[in-house]
Amino acid sequence: MTDEIKAIKKEIEELRESINRYIEYPDIFEKELLKTSRQLDKYTNEYMRKSMPS
Repeated sequence: MTDEIKAIKKEIEELRESINRYIEYPDIFEKELLKTSRQLDKYTNEYMRKSMPS
């Protein structure tokens, strides 16, 4: 696993932790939840693309 992929994986883990905190109060953190969810999708797609064999 390359350093870049490791960094992406770490970012995904941090975003998941944020979502878990925001989900407890979705009415209060609606904007944060949506923004973080979009970021998580972006990094997940990037991780999948970069970790697939060429």
